[in-house]
Amino acid sequence: MSLGRLTRPLTMTMAMVALSLMATSRPLVAADGSALGSRMVVVIVTYTFPAPVSLGDVRRAAARGAQRYVNLPGLMTKNYWLSEDGTRAGGVYVWESRARAEAFYTPQWKQFFTEQYGVPPEILYLHSPVMVDNNAGRIFVDPE
Repeated sequence: MSLGRLTRPLTMTMAMVALSLMATSRPLVAADGSALGSRMVVVIVTYTFPAPVSLGDVRRAAARGAQRYVNLPGLMTKNYWLSEDGTRAGGVYVWESRARAEAFYTPQWKQFFTEQYGVPPEILYLHSPVMVDNNAGRIFVDPE
């Protein structure tokens, strides 16, 4: 359906929602309320396995370890993932800053998970200037 066919009330509702989202958009702040000095990052951690693993395997491993990420300072979200062919798995993390992320991925962390999964993790850091959080109903924007 084209935008021209939308009724006026629906168009007004959409405009009000957009204005509301813009009003709730704010610079990223830490859990303690202080402004962050660095930029929000997405980190993709990948384990590449010699043979496919199942979704059930990943679900069980995630269920065992997920609690350690609850209320972890600097971590905004974490998603576990599995490739469709089952040969790669890992996590997608959103951190308040690269410093917080780097402080988490210590040599000890890497060693622990290398031993647990039998393969070393690959860690990719990505800039994330804006994040839409539909659960919180907010948009997070890194400071300029």
